[in-house]
Amino acid sequence: MKTLIAFGLALVFAGVAFAGALPSSNSGTISAYVPGVVGATTTQPTYKGSVAFHTTGTSKLKNPRVWVACYQGGALVYGEGGSPSVVFKLGGDMSTWVINGGGAATCTADLYYILSANGTGEWNGKGAQGGNVYLAHTGFNAAG
Repeated sequence: MKTLIAFGLALVFAGVAFAGALPSSNSGTISAYVPGVVGATTTQPTYKGSVAFHTTGTSKLKNPRVWVACYQGGALVYGEGGSPSVVFKLGGDMSTWVINGGGAATCTADLYYILSANGTGEWNGKGAQGGNVYLAHTGFNAAG
């Protein structure tokens, strides 16, 4: 009987550990699209226009993040972070891109999450952070 109880408890704890496992690096996907446009998978994002992201690999996370960065001539002109459900306004309301008066840009988007300081769980918004785990990366061009 003791063996059966011990075996049952081992299965429970193993299930909890497995269910709580965080996604590993490069285990997700991310792709840009222009929301609300028919054929959005082929429509190019534009300066001051909306862009959103289809993502996978975040179902076990409470707070996955997307970081969008756009460059002109190799210089960062816009950067913004948010959840994967956010619709981003490329260039925002004030950025170097806006100061430059727009124009085409090369952009990237990273899907990631933040580790807790001890590196064993997802950061909960309190205390020190332990670094980022990058799940996916994509690039896209934004018309000016």
